[in-house]
Amino acid sequence: MNRKKDLLLDKIIQRYIESQEPIGSESLKMSLSIKISSATIRNYFKVLSDEGILMQTHISSGRIPTYIALKNYWRNKIHYQDTCLQTNIQKFQKACQENGIFGIIKEKNTQTLKDVLNHDNQFLILVFEDDQIALPFNHSIERFVKELIGLEIEDIKKIAYQVCAMSLVKKLEKATQTPKLHYSGIKFLSFMLEYQEFQKLFFEIIEGKIFDKLDKGIYFEKTIPQGNIGIMQDIKLQEKNARMFCVGKLDKNYANFYEEIAS
Repeated sequence: MNRKKDLLLDKIIQRYIESQEPIGSESLKMSLSIKISSATIRNYFKVLSDEGILMQTHISSGRIPTYIALKNYWRNKIHYQDTCLQTNIQKFQKACQENGIFGIIKEKNTQTLKDVLNHDNQFLILVFEDDQIALPFNHSIERFVKELIGLEIEDIKKIAYQVCAMSLVKKLEKATQTPKLHYSGIKFLSFMLEYQEFQKLFFEIIEGKIFDKLDKGIYFEKTIPQGNIGIMQDIKLQEKNARMFCVGKLDKNYANFYEEIAS
């Protein structure tokens, strides 16, 4: 039963995302590749509704997936750990506009921390591949940055931000002052301004600061407004290392979005 129920649920969500309309038993039956009666489908509808997976917006209408169902669906469908995703600016911008999704890409500064030099306990020099950063000497900072040797400057900045080493963050920001940001679909992000508690997040996203705050992953209402999804992942932008962050409503077609940016 569970296998058939999961198959039906997957198809319901897929069809709902594509049509943005409630799904009835007859229309679902016609789209399935297995033999199943409308009565059996209605029984599954009831079971899934009792479980909080489906809901009925009107007594005479079909069913739509709840936030719980959509969240679980995208958790299984979106492979944010995939580092092989390649795209270009044109495909990315077009996919955002066509699918109603906001996206921002930050090209990575790939400089690696090679060494940390202590100059007479007066200041520290962080030696990168093509740059050096000087910091006032501090025993704790010295121990901290020495553990980061071998990491890229963007990753060091993110870790420093997370542990509130703000003097280090400011120095690293100066070294990476002009990050290359590409974004599209800003009108699909403006809904955040309607929520006072998310107005700061809106500007952090637009300014690219979100890349220092979030690790790779899928994010829901603890991070962004309920009913939406955020996705952070590494990509290749025209053969260069980059990171992409996307935000949109749960019922948008992210499968189609990913197909379009990678095609």
